[in-house]
Amino acid sequence: MDTSVPQFYPTLFVLVTDVMDTVGNLVWDRIKRKSEVDDCDNLVALLPAEFTADDVRPEAKETCSNWFYKIGCIRELLPRIYLEIAILRCIYFLEKDPPVASIRRLNLMLRGIADPLASAYAHLYLARRGQVLFPSDSGDSDAPNSYGTFAGFSQMPVPSAISQNRDYLINGLNDYLFLFRRVLQGEFDKKISASGIDRRLYVTLVEPVFEWIMKCILKGANQEEMAFIVHAFGEPEPLTPRRRSGNGGQDNQEPVSVLVHYMLKQLPSAYIASEALNILKLVKSSKDISLSQHLNYKLLGEKLCECSPPRENQLTILNEVWKVVMTYASLPEYITVADVFVDYILQYCTEVELAVLLKDILKHLRKSDASDVVLMSLESIIFKLVTHYTDITKVLNLVHVVDVLDVFYGEVRLSVFKRILASVTRGNQKISDPVTRHIIFEQGRVLHDSLDSLSSEDDRRQITRLVARFVQLVDLGSDLEQHLAFLVDCRAAFGNMDLLRETVVHVSNRLSISALQMAGGSTDKETVEFVKACVTFNGITIPSITSIIPRIHLFLETAESAFMNGLLSHTEDLIKTALKCLQDASVGDGLKPKEFEESVCSFLLKLISFLTLVPGHGELGPFYILRGILTLLDTRTRLVTGRGRLRVLCGVVCMLAAVREGKSFHITLNEQVDNNDVLYFEDSSYEEELAEITAIVVDMLVTCLDQDYDKAQTGYQYLDACNALVTAFRVDGDLQILCTGLLQKASALMIDTDAYLQATAWYVQRRGIT
Repeated sequence: MDTSVPQFYPTLFVLVTDVMDTVGNLVWDRIKRKSEVDDCDNLVALLPAEFTADDVRPEAKETCSNWFYKIGCIRELLPRIYLEIAILRCIYFLEKDPPVASIRRLNLMLRGIADPLASAYAHLYLARRGQVLFPSDSGDSDAPNSYGTFAGFSQMPVPSAISQNRDYLINGLNDYLFLFRRVLQGEFDKKISASGIDRRLYVTLVEPVFEWIMKCILKGANQEEMAFIVHAFGEPEPLTPRRRSGNGGQDNQEPVSVLVHYMLKQLPSAYIASEALNILKLVKSSKDISLSQHLNYKLLGEKLCECSPPRENQLTILNEVWKVVMTYASLPEYITVADVFVDYILQYCTEVELAVLLKDILKHLRKSDASDVVLMSLESIIFKLVTHYTDITKVLNLVHVVDVLDVFYGEVRLSVFKRILASVTRGNQKISDPVTRHIIFEQGRVLHDSLDSLSSEDDRRQITRLVARFVQLVDLGSDLEQHLAFLVDCRAAFGNMDLLRETVVHVSNRLSISALQMAGGSTDKETVEFVKACVTFNGITIPSITSIIPRIHLFLETAESAFMNGLLSHTEDLIKTALKCLQDASVGDGLKPKEFEESVCSFLLKLISFLTLVPGHGELGPFYILRGILTLLDTRTRLVTGRGRLRVLCGVVCMLAAVREGKSFHITLNEQVDNNDVLYFEDSSYEEELAEITAIVVDMLVTCLDQDYDKAQTGYQYLDACNALVTAFRVDGDLQILCTGLLQKASALMIDTDAYLQATAWYVQRRGIT
């Protein structure tokens, strides 16, 4: 095959060997048919699946011999070798035993191919076809391991324990290494340059040959066989007499780097771990251009991470490796090995060794600019540290880690910061260390500033959630003012994140409750001032939130916090602000109508429940806020409709019933706050207003029932209203007639077996209503 364009030779090899395999199969089928039928195509006897030469007819043997004779007459060496390898399986028609002698003869013939590339792929084809001829577990200890009649040719002495399916591979690879070393020494540079490539690229074209042959050699090898193979191809080995004379009388040669690499790749991790020091010497001595030495160190480190070396050798291995690696002038090569051995140190060594390694990494980083390849390896190092330590504070407090983080830039920097924030959120551990808090805060700021109009929604959502969770986990202990100042900084730094603004409001309310707890449940001047600061902070932050639903809920939450701390005026202002927002809101607000209505209904029910505890106003009356809610329902009828509107009115009915119950029903959250029972004690106007507003609500409820917003839900609406009225009031007179009528209307619209209908009927009957 033509080797004038070496880059295409592997492709040409695949195409040619595919044709050769087809030829070999056709010849096999032809000879097999010749053995099974006569010249008149009459069936004589089918050959068994595992036939021997004794089962083959003489005519078929003659045909088979002719094929080998014809191939032997081809004058060109390479075609003759390829054709004979292709039909080598046919030797079973002539001989009982596997064609050991034929394969060894072909191995010797391959020595005559002077072109390194052609010789390499010829060895590869022989190795591939040989795997078909020999079962994977074949091995005959009685079979000779020398070349018999070819004793004039020197051969590597192979122990008798090495099976036949490895014998020819070992000797063939040993033969080719003699030619390959001449390539490494530059003897073929003139020819290689003429083809338009350099020596390194030429060597790369041969790599698949070493990988495949080494894979075949080590497949299923036992401990003794692996030891021999490592010794044969790895450790410096005295040359055979034939090679000494052809190599200037040198007694030893360095192992070939590419061969060492694929040998390490195929060797089991357990074997490498047990022989780590010997294999380390092997890697250290492989320095040729066939493959960069750092790739062998990288592979060795990966294997040692998979299986632990002896404890007494763990530190020795690290020291021996780093004596060589620290001298690398190439930063990408250095950092590639460092990436692997960070994992090694995390598994087998202490933080002392880790600190030394990080210091050395930083020293190399300062010598040259970090390329994208270097950044990827650095990113892997940080990921390993973050994964190994469950506490992010431990990682960031490691010596030189922060300095290494400063090296990152671009997309890799964002990826690393996301990973660190993700580690924080997964750990769910409080962040109290000021250094850690500052570092993660700055990383969150960088991520926030990276978002723009071109950022995807997934990136925006992910970063927002990570930063918001970080803010939730920050814990400054009893220093509440410092914590509030931190929230102010967060609001300023992360101004484009609605979820973050919601989070800082939640945390601010949590701080105000913590202040009340620290004061023992009674507010002093200092506590009141701090709570006022929290309420003011929330009052500034909440209006900047885009969505109306989170905004009104946060106003209500802040009102509850202010109420618990005795700030009644702030509580009323916050509630009125929330109702004003709802009054001005457009239906939908980016949500589906059903979702928006459900959210508003939930808010109103929560607010109505809260009003049970909030005292009235001295001038505006005890129920002026409730009247505002009823006015809102009348003026903005589309905010809550159908069963949702009915639920709100039923909630108001229950709230009024709770107020009517008096002191026994109220829960005092703050002793400094008087409820309506105290403010309007024995005040007849209070009772009159309570009765008046109750009548208004009941009329609104009946009016709501007469509006058929959803006929499918009408029966359930009747039951909702009936349950609310029966639960809230003493049912007699007109109210009894109303409840009975509601139950009857529901019964007419629903099936008798409906569980809600049956439960309501039982409850009404229990209350004595017939």
